[in-house]
Amino acid sequence: MKILHLFIFCLNILLSIAQSPDKLYGELFQAVQLNRIFPDSKTFCDAIPRDLTPNAIRDLYREENPQPTFNLTSFVLNHFILPNTTTIVHDKWTIEQHCHNLWPLLTRTTKHVTFSSFIDVPHPFVVPGGRFGEFYYWDTYFTMLGLLRSNQNDLINNMLENFAFLIRNMTFIPNGNRYYYEGRSQPPYFSLMTELTKQTDKYKD
Repeated sequence: MKILHLFIFCLNILLSIAQSPDKLYGELFQAVQLNRIFPDSKTFCDAIPRDLTPNAIRDLYREENPQPTFNLTSFVLNHFILPNTTTIVHDKWTIEQHCHNLWPLLTRTTKHVTFSSFIDVPHPFVVPGGRFGEFYYWDTYFTMLGLLRSNQNDLINNMLENFAFLIRNMTFIPNGNRYYYEGRSQPPYFSLMTELTKQTDKYKD
């Protein structure tokens, strides 16, 4: 019986990990978005719980929400870690230096975090920056054009491998590597990316 309970517990955890925030947090998610406690609708989607599981946070919200002193913003800040949106830019860079030096600032890796909305991929990738901490499918092609100009061939190849990983595991490339993008994709640029990598050292032959 204990083994069965442990199995059910682990199954519930696994099912909740790979869900979008609206599924994880239910009415709390709706309340946050409808009350617009953040300047955009993306911030809460990318937040991760501090200490409690999503189910525990949702139960706590149901318990505390009816109280007259309940404050939604304080509740969210107490129980969630918000995404970091800081980007450093040097005002003395030339245009060329600015473009080249931005690559390491915009390069990310996904380290598995429980209940995060990230879809983990095995290799580094470039993000748009600011509040966008994930990559986007067709945007990445144009990013690759810039990387090619900067001789960042390894990064180009890594991002191509990430897309191949998504195709193998999800059968398609979503709009971006967030679970809330599972329901849509973007124009099919993967073939153009593979053509582009022929100009890098790895695939030149």
